[in-house]
Amino acid sequence: MLHGYFDLPTFYFFEEGNIWAGSLYTNFNYRIVPKKAKKDSDEESALKLAVWYGTKCFDMADELVAQYTEAYSAEGLEACIADLTKEFEHFKEIRKELGY
Repeated sequence: MLHGYFDLPTFYFFEEGNIWAGSLYTNFNYRIVPKKAKKDSDEESALKLAVWYGTKCFDMADELVAQYTEAYSAEGLEACIADLTKEFEHFKEIRKELGY
């Protein structure tokens, strides 16, 4: 589903344990990973969002410019979209300074 700049799946996609990654303007990259807590654990389930710049994949990225942890829910996914939008707006402001 299209959410402003981002075309993301519904929360059901993440409930199935899938990871979603994408990019905008070639050099703005993001990844959302669902972390489901184990039944006997004190951890809470969450959606983990990472943002990095450049053309490298997540595993080879030099540095993550932002990381967020949101609730493991449809509302948490909406919060991820808000986080992504904020980070992308910042990227648009500084991308020429970065040489992108």
